[in-house]
Amino acid sequence: PYQAAVASDRADSRDVKAVFLINFLSFAEWPAAKLGPPSSRLTIAILGDPSFAAIVERAAAGRAVSGHPVFVQSVDTPEQATDAHLVFIASSHARRLPAALRALAGSTVLTVGDTDGFAQDGVAINLYTFDNRVRIEVNSTAAARAGVRLSANLMRLARIVE
Repeated sequence: PYQAAVASDRADSRDVKAVFLINFLSFAEWPAAKLGPPSSRLTIAILGDPSFAAIVERAAAGRAVSGHPVFVQSVDTPEQATDAHLVFIASSHARRLPAALRALAGSTVLTVGDTDGFAQDGVAINLYTFDNRVRIEVNSTAAARAGVRLSANLMRLARIVE
């Protein structure tokens, strides 16, 4: 029973994180050249975790943000994600994080993770759990360097790290 409860909590947490990723699209602003016309899609790339990509894809089904349909793709390398608007970097890429961030530099991509230390290491938004709730920490320097503006509302909800 305990293992089932832990597995259930993990699944619930991944569902919550999937919704966070989709909602981050509403709290970020990309340059017009990256965003495209209203009918163009907003792409979330999941780097290194195909099972989480499937969860995010289910959560994004039929969703649109400011008229932009949300599209989810699973990628194996950061180079495959340079056209995305948001890239979730799985913990499996922790050792390769510096290389992943270098590969995404200049791509106007909002980077998101859920691994301890990711925000301090240059990921723009990191999700963490505290008191059994998913929380947000933001590295505003990393977001600005990526060319993505985060809303004041998101910043008020987040723990700011540098």
